[in-house]
Amino acid sequence: MRLLHFCGSALVGCLLATVVQAENSADAGAVSSSTETPLSPELSAFVRTVLEDNPRLLAARSGVEAAQARTRGAGQPLYNPELEIDAETAESDTASLGITQAIDWADKRGARRGVAAFEAEAAQAEFEAARQQLTAELLTALAGYHSAEALDRLARQRADLMQRFLALAERRHQAGDLNQVELDLARLAHTQSLLQQAQASAERTDAEQALVAVTGSSPRQDWPALPERLPEPASFDAQKLLDALPALQVLHARIAAAQSTVTLRQREQRPDPRLGLRGGREGSEDLVGLTLSIPLFVRNDFRAETQAANAQLIEAQQAGQDVYRRAQARLTSAAERYRVTHSAWAVWEQGGQPSLSSQLALLERLWQAGELSTADYLLQLNQTLETRGSAFELRGQLWRSWFDWLTASGQFERWLNGSL
Repeated sequence: MRLLHFCGSALVGCLLATVVQAENSADAGAVSSSTETPLSPELSAFVRTVLEDNPRLLAARSGVEAAQARTRGAGQPLYNPELEIDAETAESDTASLGITQAIDWADKRGARRGVAAFEAEAAQAEFEAARQQLTAELLTALAGYHSAEALDRLARQRADLMQRFLALAERRHQAGDLNQVELDLARLAHTQSLLQQAQASAERTDAEQALVAVTGSSPRQDWPALPERLPEPASFDAQKLLDALPALQVLHARIAAAQSTVTLRQREQRPDPRLGLRGGREGSEDLVGLTLSIPLFVRNDFRAETQAANAQLIEAQQAGQDVYRRAQARLTSAAERYRVTHSAWAVWEQGGQPSLSSQLALLERLWQAGELSTADYLLQLNQTLETRGSAFELRGQLWRSWFDWLTASGQFERWLNGSL
């Protein structure tokens, strides 16, 4: 019996060592070095390929082109000349040819061009904001997939370990070296591992579907890996980052467009004169005429339009203040969240991995020596594997907090270019 007990202990110990070795190999990049890993070219190329073909960005790009076309249109002259031909037969025949031109006396054309130009700037900033938002969604989905895939792999290894452990327990029970209660406990642990594996597999599928929805591609086995090493938290110039943030640049352009709209409405209160020149013959006499007409804004002075433009300007300014405060708070909270998560991950790298390995080795020795019951052994084993799963979840949280920081600070392009 002692020989069978010892052989069974050694077998489970080997199985456990196999799981630990596989997990250590999967996490080697996270625990073996304290230097930063540069961004892989595969990841950068993957992100840029998705962005190039994304319908949301293509629509935003068309919006930019439309705004630029409107700017060119707003810069064209406001009035076209009018050609007049007049002929009359009476006691004396009269024929004349004239041309009339309205004069943009208040430079409404310049005001319209200013409004359109700022709206084009807003459209360009909205494109950049949409690009950064899509990048954040893509990388967050990729992080979710890798976290779910790691947890699914761990669940499969747990189920494999419990399956072999159950087979060993049944043999020991048949040999009379294990009682029924301990055998039932092994069966229960095996069933629980299968349930956990099914749940982890479903979560992995959901995470991959979310990634497929963002990329528009089919499921694949070679999704690009995310870097195990991320930059250390550092101080930053919040005002400089906020000023360059695309979402706030949109607001600045909208406010400037609203101010230009006020100017345009004010100029529209000024009438534009119409000047006409006419020449011809009346009977045997030459005919030359000059006309000048000025609209009289008596029934409608267009003051209401100016008041509406002023109200819209105030609305844009107040909305801008609100968005600025939210962006500032989001930047501060994202920086703090990344600092805390990065610190927790550093603690895991420095102390979690060695202590976990030591605990697994100690559990193996205690179980082989018979100093640890099957129930205690399974309890400690589950806690050990759950710690590994928590490490995977923490790594995923670290990635998400980093992407939140890049979104809040508008630094995605610099990071993808390797200049951050």
